[in-house]
Amino acid sequence: MLCRTCGKKGDHWTSRCPYKDLATQAESSFPDSVKPAASEAAGKEAAAAAAKAAYVPPSMRANADRSSVVGSDMRRRNEENSVRVTNLSEDTREEDLRELFNPFGPVSRVYVAMDQKTGVSRGFGFVNFVSREDGERAIRKLNGYGYDNLILRLEWATPRKTN
Repeated sequence: MLCRTCGKKGDHWTSRCPYKDLATQAESSFPDSVKPAASEAAGKEAAAAAAKAAYVPPSMRANADRSSVVGSDMRRRNEENSVRVTNLSEDTREEDLRELFNPFGPVSRVYVAMDQKTGVSRGFGFVNFVSREDGERAIRKLNGYGYDNLILRLEWATPRKTN
């Protein structure tokens, strides 16, 4: 195994390389078999980017298309057609909800809240429909429906409150 930072064989991984602070000087010491086949100019740009060590999101990069970015609207979800499903069993997964809601119309997104430590369902989830009519029909038919030994409760999801 070769370390990608220092190019040396050893008992350390790239993420724990003791020479990562010297990465820009170590690039010239790579063995010929490890050196990338890119041009020297590309190597200098990569070294400058590595020295800078700052993540630049794709929308902020030099050649990014900013016509579709509308400020913070990019992060907002379309919650207009979102149905909140409560009283789910611990065994319920996203695939189960998708299978249950697909007969009512196209589903764009399914989310089941899972406990991070145990990995089991927290008892609620969200299903986003492409059209509001499909969501309305699902609420009428499945509200009070017995699923996995529990009675489901469905309602329109309320938008998050922003601080």
